[in-house]
Amino acid sequence: MIPDILRQSAPLAAPQLIGWQLRAHGVTGTIAEVEAYQGEDDLACHASKGRTPRSQVLYSAPGTLYVYLCYGLHHLLNLVTDRDGVPSAVLIRGLLIDGVDPRRSNGPGKVARLLGLDRRHHAEVLGTSVSLLPPSSLTLTSRLRCGPRVGVDYAGPIWAEMPWRWWRADFPAVRHHAQAVQQPVPVQPAPGLKAKLPRRGTSAP
Repeated sequence: MIPDILRQSAPLAAPQLIGWQLRAHGVTGTIAEVEAYQGEDDLACHASKGRTPRSQVLYSAPGTLYVYLCYGLHHLLNLVTDRDGVPSAVLIRGLLIDGVDPRRSNGPGKVARLLGLDRRHHAEVLGTSVSLLPPSSLTLTSRLRCGPRVGVDYAGPIWAEMPWRWWRADFPAVRHHAQAVQQPVPVQPAPGLKAKLPRRGTSAP
């Protein structure tokens, strides 16, 4: 059963996923940091060039895993959100795992490695190798911080500065603290923004 939290746009689902738990290969971690990537208008999204062999899975039903290799080194785990046919995903950037130093789980490459995930899990549906479990307690919005996504300067100033990265305020090893902004709620792109922006390359989902 796919949680309803994933049946909405990534910028809405992402902050709500903080506090939920991911379980894979005997390891369970609490989601502590995420990024949202939404639609073909988002020039930081792999779908900004439309439906391609690489981005095809982003158009899948919510609850599908989008796992890709970054720079030939690190596998990154994304959860597809929204609805079938709409490219949308949440990148899992950080976890809190009992008995694990947060400095070992504070990046998306570290997350996939700790959970034992790689391209073999790409396009799987939640409940196969990876389970998403509801939080044991609610993460209050006041305990969240948000800021620009990491490593997407190529997307141009509007998309590079979009505050679509959220983290728990008490996550001790979160990176780029200095870029935090005060508004912790999702910010949707302005209507018609696509027409005002040049098309550029992609790196993150």
